[in-house]
Amino acid sequence: MTRAFRTPQTALAVIMLCGLISCAHVEPIPDRAMEFEEGIRVLASNLAQQMEGSGVGTLVNKVLIDPLTKPSKKIVIDPFIDLESGYPLKISTKISEIISKELSGKFVVLGELEPETLQAAQYIMNGMVTVYDKQKNIYKVQATVFDKTSGKILASAFVRISGFDTTPKEIYKDSPVFLKGESYKHYTASVKKAPGETVDKEYFDGLAAKAMKTKGDSLYEQKDYDNSLAYYNKAAAIQQGQQLEILNGQFTNYRAQGRLAEAEEAYKNLLRISVVETGEIESKIIFGPGLKEPVESNASLYNIYVRQIANFVAAVPRCQLKIVGHCSKTGSEAYNDKLSQERALWIQKQMSAYAPQITSKSTAIGRGFHENIVGTGRDDVTDQVDRRVEFVFMDCVE
Repeated sequence: MTRAFRTPQTALAVIMLCGLISCAHVEPIPDRAMEFEEGIRVLASNLAQQMEGSGVGTLVNKVLIDPLTKPSKKIVIDPFIDLESGYPLKISTKISEIISKELSGKFVVLGELEPETLQAAQYIMNGMVTVYDKQKNIYKVQATVFDKTSGKILASAFVRISGFDTTPKEIYKDSPVFLKGESYKHYTASVKKAPGETVDKEYFDGLAAKAMKTKGDSLYEQKDYDNSLAYYNKAAAIQQGQQLEILNGQFTNYRAQGRLAEAEEAYKNLLRISVVETGEIESKIIFGPGLKEPVESNASLYNIYVRQIANFVAAVPRCQLKIVGHCSKTGSEAYNDKLSQERALWIQKQMSAYAPQITSKSTAIGRGFHENIVGTGRDDVTDQVDRRVEFVFMDCVE
């Protein structure tokens, strides 16, 4: 004999729950490029629909709690990164605002990942942006949402957006390197995973330190370099081993405060870690469009980079170095091949002044625009990675 429901409210809740389970539906994402705000709204809506249909527990919460209270499910956003540089994006703040508005009434979006918001959140959203179609200036924006406690991914989706702004946050504009070490690999691998999978353990275990760094980034935007550095130092204290992103933040804050000796020591450690993790370092020795020599205003920084790399190579007997120059996609192929070679030779000459052995221990190579990363030819901060010099190390790990 079936027992009757104890109250009309319970019966109504069960009927509503059954309806939601049978009718759970995720609207497909349009197969076209969208403008920025539309694209982010569509992405947020799709992720929310996936989460609402990801399990009975979420549905029960929606039926029994939402009609009586405000939404209880809280999401924090780990700032979206540019896949080409590894940098968190300035526009992440705007992304957070759009997502918060789109999900109002369903979820509470607490903002970007910082110590306070991480503690309060139940779910974490992360994401990355990469060039999808260089000719049409279309970008692919991909994101996932995972459970903060288990690391299990509940939703994953991507949209295509026209003319996405990949300007990095201020602290990364002043960064000495492009960040593509182990942390970058674990972050991007986690964003690429499908619902039901679990984010990389290394990324998951580093969330507390990541929250400290994001807070430091926010303070740097406000030019509060003392407190920004303090948060980076806190991140270093709780992070196992040295990490490129933390050393990068410490270097940049030291540099902003004019503490160049401490900045150089941080760069020395950053160089060593980068060689171990990636076999190279993409130091941001930036050349203006068409120029053979780096930007003069950053000479004090470039001297640090060149001096430390030269000393590092000279100190390891078997170490050999490739100095690889690149150009953005402006001008003819022959012109850029020659220009990129001249850039590499200029760097080699400067390094030889610090360590004469560099002449015999290095090779200067020009790649022109054949290995562009962004390739838009905009010749601004968004494609400065294309006007880079790479240092590739061989037999340099002691």
